Amino acid sequence: MEKVKIKVTVSDCYDQAREALKAGDLDKARDLADFGIVKVADARNEGAGIDDTLDDVRIGLWLERFWYFLENNNLLLGQDEEFEFPNS
Repeated sequence: MEKVKIKVTVSDCYDQAREALKAGDLDKARDLADFGIVKVADARNEGAGIDDTLDDVRIGLWLERFWYFLENNNLLLGQDEEFEFPNS
C-alpha cells in the first residue's frame, strides 16, 4: 500500500482548529493549533523572517493568532499548574 502525503497549510490548521473548537473537540483544537505553530517554526528554521508571509499572512501574525487562540480558549497545557523554579 502506497502512502499518500497530504499537504496541510497553516491556514488549514487554523481553520480546522476553529472548527474543532466549535464542535467541542478541545484536544483536537489544541493539537491543530500546535501543529500550526510547528509549521510556522519550520518556516522560521528554513530562514523565513517574522515579516515574511505564509498563506499571504505575516508569520508574526500567525504566531499571535495561534497564541491568542490557545490562550483565549483555555487550551494551554499546564496553565493551571504551579511550577517551582530553583533560585540560582
